Amino acid sequence: MLRTVARWGGGAAIIALVVSSAGPAGTTAWAAVPDSGTEAVRAPQRPGEPDRSVTLITGDRVTVRADGVASVEPGAGRKGIPALTRRLDGRLHVTPVDALALVQDGRLDARLFDVTTLIEFGYDDRRANLPLIVTAGGSRSAARSTVTARGAEVVRDLPSVGGMAVRADKATLTEFWRGVAGVAPSRSLRGGVSKIWLDGLRKPTLEQSVPQIGAPAAWQAGLDGTGVTVAVLDTGVDADHPDLAGQVTGTANFTEEDARDVVGHGTHVASTIAGTGAASDGRNRGVAPGARLLAGKVCITRGCPDSSILAGMQWAAERGAAVVNLSLGGQDTPEVDPVEQAVQTLTEQYGTLFVVAVGNDGQAAAIASPASADAALAVGAVDRSDELAWFSNRGPRTGDGGPKPDITAPGTDIVAARSSDGPAPDQPYRTMSGTSMATPHVAGAAAILAQRHPGWQAGALKSTLMAAAVPHPELDMFAQGAGRVDVARSIDQTLASDPPSVGFGGQSWPHHDDVPVARAVTYRNSGTAPLTLALSLEASGPDGTAAPAGMFTVNPSTVTVPAGGTAEVSVTADTRVDTTDGLYTGRLVATTGDLVLRTPFTVDRATEMYDVTVSHLDRAGAPTRACSELVGLDGAGLTEDDVHRPCGAEGTGTATVRLPKGRYALLSVLHDDDVSNLLTQPVVEVTGPTTVVVDARKAEPVSVTLPRADAAQVFADLAVQVPVGGSSYGFGVFGDSFAQTRLGRLDDGGAVPGFFATVVGSWARADPENDVYNSPFVYNLAWSVPADRFDGFTRQVRQSDLATIHTRYAHNVVGDAYFDVFDPAFFPGVGGAFSASLLFDSPFERTEYFNSDPDVQWSHHVLERDGSGSILTAVEPVRTTYQTGTVTRNQWNQAVFGASLESPGWPEDYVSRVGDKVFVNMPLYADGAGRQVLAFDAVEKMVLYRDGVKVGESDGLWEAFEVPPAAADYRLEVTGTRAQPIALSTRVEAAWTFRSGHVPGESPVRLPLSGIRFSPPLDQHNMAPAGRSFLIPVSARPQPGSTGGNVRSLGVEVSYDDGATWHRATVIAVNGVGAVHVKHPKGSGFVSLRATATDRSGNTVRQTVIRAYGIG
Repeated sequence: MLRTVARWGGGAAIIALVVSSAGPAGTTAWAAVPDSGTEAVRAPQRPGEPDRSVTLITGDRVTVRADGVASVEPGAGRKGIPALTRRLDGRLHVTPVDALALVQDGRLDARLFDVTTLIEFGYDDRRANLPLIVTAGGSRSAARSTVTARGAEVVRDLPSVGGMAVRADKATLTEFWRGVAGVAPSRSLRGGVSKIWLDGLRKPTLEQSVPQIGAPAAWQAGLDGTGVTVAVLDTGVDADHPDLAGQVTGTANFTEEDARDVVGHGTHVASTIAGTGAASDGRNRGVAPGARLLAGKVCITRGCPDSSILAGMQWAAERGAAVVNLSLGGQDTPEVDPVEQAVQTLTEQYGTLFVVAVGNDGQAAAIASPASADAALAVGAVDRSDELAWFSNRGPRTGDGGPKPDITAPGTDIVAARSSDGPAPDQPYRTMSGTSMATPHVAGAAAILAQRHPGWQAGALKSTLMAAAVPHPELDMFAQGAGRVDVARSIDQTLASDPPSVGFGGQSWPHHDDVPVARAVTYRNSGTAPLTLALSLEASGPDGTAAPAGMFTVNPSTVTVPAGGTAEVSVTADTRVDTTDGLYTGRLVATTGDLVLRTPFTVDRATEMYDVTVSHLDRAGAPTRACSELVGLDGAGLTEDDVHRPCGAEGTGTATVRLPKGRYALLSVLHDDDVSNLLTQPVVEVTGPTTVVVDARKAEPVSVTLPRADAAQVFADLAVQVPVGGSSYGFGVFGDSFAQTRLGRLDDGGAVPGFFATVVGSWARADPENDVYNSPFVYNLAWSVPADRFDGFTRQVRQSDLATIHTRYAHNVVGDAYFDVFDPAFFPGVGGAFSASLLFDSPFERTEYFNSDPDVQWSHHVLERDGSGSILTAVEPVRTTYQTGTVTRNQWNQAVFGASLESPGWPEDYVSRVGDKVFVNMPLYADGAGRQVLAFDAVEKMVLYRDGVKVGESDGLWEAFEVPPAAADYRLEVTGTRAQPIALSTRVEAAWTFRSGHVPGESPVRLPLSGIRFSPPLDQHNMAPAGRSFLIPVSARPQPGSTGGNVRSLGVEVSYDDGATWHRATVIAVNGVGAVHVKHPKGSGFVSLRATATDRSGNTVRQTVIRAYGIG
């Protein structure tokens, strides 16, 4: 497999990062925030989702909140080690610099630092270990000793890749890292370890289909797979299903779950291969019902670990499986991953044919791994009319443009066996679609062919199935390979070619001096009579028109293949001809009588491209080994394929990449004597061979001076933002101080609208140990810098330039607690932001200073943690701008916490209806200012009634209820309870009555519900004085944008014994807004509140808050 080297990522290290999950920042709407006089937008978020922490292989921990905020906690002894980050399309990568060289040189899997992928795989810190695949450079025993000596466990050997599956205990990952990588940055691993991969997860790739591929004709000929063993490596197989009774002769479980097929995918696949159809009187029979099945469970509910797949492949090959079905896959990369390598190795060792699904993304150049392996028979999907299924991935292969897929098969609406342990177990069959469903059709066909030719191995089976396939006349090879599998033709097919498809590779532009490329094609005749073949070629270019004469030739034009023998011909691609640049596909057609064999081929006549040479010089003017990024600017958006990373060679600092003609932004960070030099060239015009010199001497200092001398800088972020279409790419560097950073611009080369730098810093008071815990002030400052001013940055900040906010953070915990607060700065069109995270005791007062750059919005994130660090509550952030010279006061975490729907600053469809669905997203714990608070420890329940009959319920605050269209009376009940250490709002109950009917169209209509908010003047412990009269401001208002109208009646009751007894309170209010008069008893205790309100349309709300606030 000739594949290029995998790419590595670069970017900016962070203290805290906000990653946008909803597209460009400029798409959000604005509204006023009354308590601060500022502007705000609500950050999108599904409520109630906890933080996700990921411990990297280095021992550093990255924590990501549901609203996109991330923070980095260095591992033991790793403080001060910076990290590079990349941010593209909401995906976050964090790579500490001491791991960077190992990633660049292919010793570490880059996915080990892909935080988003680690969370998606379920490898966050809810799991106690990090799953790895470790390959040995020599002695496997030496590598085993290295990893096991440092808190890791070897769970199984993986001989097909010369490695082992390892589980590294996250509690000791820092020690593990030092053991395998050493202390100083290195380009090789230690102790016999060659490479460390993430043990990644791949996904399963989901009556007329069997006749469609001609299986009944094979059965009539006495061929049904009898005597052939097919392995199904999947989610498990329900061997007790009537269609599979007696079909499964061996099982094994390579996962951490039990052997049952709770997903149902593997059972469906197995019965498509060899099901008897017993539960349907034979109607739903599989392709090869006579075959024997090996059932290996390699997939768990959330996916298929690489190490499980590898172990299952080894087991199946050693058990004598002629065919292995892999209806699973993952994203392919240019390099050869372990599962691809295992396909190659086991095919060579055992002659096993691996039949693999190409994936369901419905995209071009997206063949999944391991279908991308050379030896794999890669299967796409067609519908019942042999049209390509919309979801079936298309070629070419990533990295080298190789010819894939190989073949197609029916994959839409396939009826097959349903697992009794899976969904709807009372039904014998289920209908599924996907390349997962197409793949077992081909595996069954291979079993029948193996029965027909008992001595054949993988190569002969693959080439014959492809030779007998039926091509769709309107589809090219990147859609269908050789065509749709045909079992009936394959059993009589005596002619095949080796290779079954031909890849000529790529020819670099310009093409006048291209060297013609010849490939040998060997025809094999398994029949008893010689075959004389007439050879011809048919080919088309990227625009679908016929390739010009002379571009492809075959020699000789006729050839005789002896019975039981072979004959070789030569096919040549000559890209010197005058024609359109791009991908060409075609077929070598061999004809003899009624027999026609088509061998697909492809060549890439590359578009106009040029060498771009990038040299890196340090501040002394000497060559330095560094990497730059060239970001394509001419696309409608930005993907990983648009970011090119030339890395300078040792000694010369120079690298050359070949890029299409066009415009690129060059970005680079050169680390030199503990100073990070961020250098950019907004536009590099590539219209010919191009050279760029990245000279660190062009970077100038960044300096910010504050009005008070005791302010110590704790965070410095310097980044550039590159807009491309609807995407934004962030690249930069962070440190503790701007003294460690410089900013510079190389030759201008042109302008890019929206290309700018961001300068963000935080300052606080540090103690003699340089700790800023409990700092009484914080300065958060941010500026945008246009590209034509990337020549350093200097600011002398005056107090009059700032907004001043005197802020109190109240206490809501029994026992000790502290706050974790950070204020990321957002810039137009940028999908993320960086920030310092400062900690202080609860309760606390401090002064916060912000500047008022017109391009900056601030987002205030407040987390309350208990003494162990666990998050108890989190305030949903708003984005805010500040006005120069203003002085305001603010209060956070102030009671009463209850169900307020006023949504100041960020109107939302809290309760809405679209068509005949009622959507509920209930803010049950809004604070006294109306801010929505997430309570991670709460136990919540929600029930919806229609005309007194329960519609549905949910254990949570978010649900979509299906309801009948006719108008009716509804009642929504919500409850939430919280235990210690939470002190207040330990139980919140709310019930609404309203009327609703069908809502036409697709736009949500907000339903007429009202919320009730209490805002008592409490101290920092959320306490009010005992033994006194007390006024509680109250607001009962409808959900903004709903039709209920203002509140016409409001009643409030008070309890001092946690709701055992209630007393009516005096309420003075107009349209639901006013005050409640209560008389607190003497002594300490708690006040509970119960309120009932009715709006002018008769809709009602009743809310009860137990322990609304304290008295004492």
